[in-house]
Amino acid sequence: MTTRERAQVLADVAERVALWNEFRTDDFQDRVVRLVSSAREHWRTEGELPRSGRDEMFDALLGMADNADGSMVTVRDACAEALRAAEVATLAR
Repeated sequence: MTTRERAQVLADVAERVALWNEFRTDDFQDRVVRLVSSAREHWRTEGELPRSGRDEMFDALLGMADNADGSMVTVRDACAEALRAAEVATLAR
């Protein structure tokens, strides 16, 4: 998968999580974690995921799951960070 494709996956996840964040349901955190877990497979190469700090987009993706139990503002900020990382990666290529 190319960097541009990964950036699109990250942006899609961030947009979905941001929308869910606006209309939180009881299973919000579980839904976010499942979505992020599914999306992270796009970063797997030769069976391995990137280590922390090696891929800004991957770190931003995981940040949304890490912050899913936080306040609406915390989740919003994690989504904004993910969108920024996706944009930077798209512009850099």
